[in-house]
Amino acid sequence: MNTTQRRYEIYEKLKKDKTVQVNELANQYCVSLMTIRRDLDILENQGLATKSYGGATLNESISAEPAFEIKEGMSQSDKKDIAIFASTLIQDGDSIYLDCGTTCLELFKRIHHKKITIFTNFWKILQYVDRNTKAKIIMAPGTYNPITQAALSESTIQFFQNYYIDKAFISVLGIDLDYGVSIPSMSDALVKKAILDSSNKKICLVDHTKFNKKYMSKIANVDDFDMVITDKQLKDDFQRENITKAH
Repeated sequence: MNTTQRRYEIYEKLKKDKTVQVNELANQYCVSLMTIRRDLDILENQGLATKSYGGATLNESISAEPAFEIKEGMSQSDKKDIAIFASTLIQDGDSIYLDCGTTCLELFKRIHHKKITIFTNFWKILQYVDRNTKAKIIMAPGTYNPITQAALSESTIQFFQNYYIDKAFISVLGIDLDYGVSIPSMSDALVKKAILDSSNKKICLVDHTKFNKKYMSKIANVDDFDMVITDKQLKDDFQRENITKAH
């Protein structure tokens, strides 16, 4: 197991049990106590956990967001299913926006060979550009945010206000049928709102683990999206015309 996967599993255990112990984790993963302490240091530095003697407790603040490396390990197969379905909505000649998020990265891997224009503020995407890439990629300017690995600032918002985009694919961390879709970061939320204002079709990509969750910064109501694409593991309790399960 690599470091990213281990830290993701530790974070998932924290969310479930609210507390973890260094000794138990070291035995479980067959690594040193120092290695586990470094893992917990990373989670604490991100505001996700608070270290205590011999372990750590979960920080349940609605303003905390996992770093990209941790989110990348979450619900991987479900995100791929969502990305595959979303890719069928994109045709040659389209202009699209790809948000900063692991599901949007999976989508990019499946569409960069198409003759389309991709707007994005997600710098991670550039690592996956290769000789087969036919898409025209337009990177938004702005201040780099290490948590999201994206440009998030006033200049980013101003940039997108100058364009009108066919289809915007938005990633979120929380979706609640009454409250709406949300994320912890206000700066990220403001950029996403600017994108929605500058787009014709608005499509939310969100796996089943994000449902019934609320975060500090609301982006929009669920019905503000033309389509919400999720995975087949979502319970049938969530009934809304614009919610589609990828298969």
